Amino acid sequence: MGLIQDNRPRDWAYKAVFKEKDLPSLEEMARRIRETHDVSIIEDFNQKCEQKLQRQGEKAVLDNGLEIEAVTKSGDLVVNTGLQQCLNIILGTSSARFSHFGFSPGNVPAPAVTDTALLVETVAQRVVLSWSESVGMRLYFGGISSQTSGSAPTQVGEIGVYNGAAAGAILLNRTSWPTTTLSPAQNTTSFSTIKTAPIVVSCVVQFCPVV
Repeated sequence: MGLIQDNRPRDWAYKAVFKEKDLPSLEEMARRIRETHDVSIIEDFNQKCEQKLQRQGEKAVLDNGLEIEAVTKSGDLVVNTGLQQCLNIILGTSSARFSHFGFSPGNVPAPAVTDTALLVETVAQRVVLSWSESVGMRLYFGGISSQTSGSAPTQVGEIGVYNGAAAGAILLNRTSWPTTTLSPAQNTTSFSTIKTAPIVVSCVVQFCPVV
């Protein structure tokens, strides 16, 4: 575990697409993580996502037998408000832990440490985290959604972890991808087709020691 250039926490996220029929199994996977706190399930998911990225022509199959159809990865950053909230939780001055994913179609401009919210986000469309685990100096967050947000055919271009569902909740991080659908051979003019392909977002925040 090394230092990054500006000594800030490292933050990266995978956005993986599955077939519609896989949704019940994905929800079962998330339930197991919540009930057992077995981070090895999350690690397997992340490793298979990385495998899919590095070996585009090969299959990437999770331990539960689900195949990842497509995946993308980003490495953005934790924002100042999120860092302060982490300190507040550690010091006991706040008990509002991170609990929701926000989704937005916007991914320009690039994330900045001064961000306090996602771009053009519809707050009502935030989802409860499917898992939220911490081990050592790492925080693991996961959420299940679709490739589009809400009822309109708006592709998900960025996500952020918040400590609440309402406007004014504190943003931990901002992670963005190109606003394109991932599932192979999908007709991007068929909005229902896009929305039936579930996505799993797996986000990791790693705090690095300053020496």
